[in-house]
Amino acid sequence: IGLALPAAAQANAQAFVEQEHGRLSNLMKQPAAASREASISQELDRMVDYDELARRTFGKPCPAAIAQCQNHWDGLTDEQKREVTGLLKKLVERNYKKTLTKTVDYDISYKGSKALANGDTKIRTEAKSRVNPREAPVTVDYVVIGQPGTFKVADMVTEGSSMTKNYYEQFHKMLTTPGQGYPHVVKRLNDRIAGR
Repeated sequence: IGLALPAAAQANAQAFVEQEHGRLSNLMKQPAAASREASISQELDRMVDYDELARRTFGKPCPAAIAQCQNHWDGLTDEQKREVTGLLKKLVERNYKKTLTKTVDYDISYKGSKALANGDTKIRTEAKSRVNPREAPVTVDYVVIGQPGTFKVADMVTEGSSMTKNYYEQFHKMLTTPGQGYPHVVKRLNDRIAGR
């Protein structure tokens, strides 16, 4: 179990999320082009720890909300680990770009940081539509790991739903269902990336 970051470092974690989100929002406002897409991908690479995210989706460590959880990660070969990490990266990128597109004209406010029991820091954000003020705000919590200077996002919790927990539950089901297993996980990830 990691040590919770002191208050100053928690504030730094929030500053990191604000800075990264600001860069991504500015990129989204540029005209659509291959160069813009490449820049967004680079920015997300800097912001998200895809390796840690992949490990967590396979139960290393277990999502906090799941008591009985299996570590499927250590059962994968190195090649499989590389494959699923690459696929998750593509899927997260695709979904995050969709969220950015939806909220590009929203006002983003930062609602503070909270130290989690495992040493992670959770940064709460709220996106509110400027066009339709009656629309309910969208809350996204960024789960940040690391220390100042090495911060990365390891999970995103949208409207109370943790990405790594959701994927863990889906992967666990596939990996423990006879006739499915790892090939089924890969197929489902490829289908999602293709928008199927």
